[in-house]
Amino acid sequence: MTLSIAPSPEASAAARWWANKLTNGKAMLRRRFTPAQADRFAAALAELIDQRLGREVPQQGFAVTIDCDYRLHPLLAEAAWRSGLLVSMYDLPMRTHMWIIPGRVTVSEGYRAPEEVVWAA
Repeated sequence: MTLSIAPSPEASAAARWWANKLTNGKAMLRRRFTPAQADRFAAALAELIDQRLGREVPQQGFAVTIDCDYRLHPLLAEAAWRSGLLVSMYDLPMRTHMWIIPGRVTVSEGYRAPEEVVWAA
């Protein structure tokens, strides 16, 4: 039996932000995703972000950057695949960049948009 570890607050906040964009974001050609589909996407993305942050060895954690700018970032694409969804760069806000570091998640949504705090410890 494998024990499931809850994702870190940073990973959860970042993943939820992207998942919310699937259901009600500013995208160029947005498909309609259900809340349940967005939840599956968020769970998969949070797990991938945690792996990248090095949660297994917190003192070695580092920043993760996720973007959507004329392509779907590999973490977003992998989360979509793991959750059984067909997500394209047109389903998420273009020219968006997110920075995830231990204790803080920020995002710049859209061309030259100011950086906003999504979550902070």
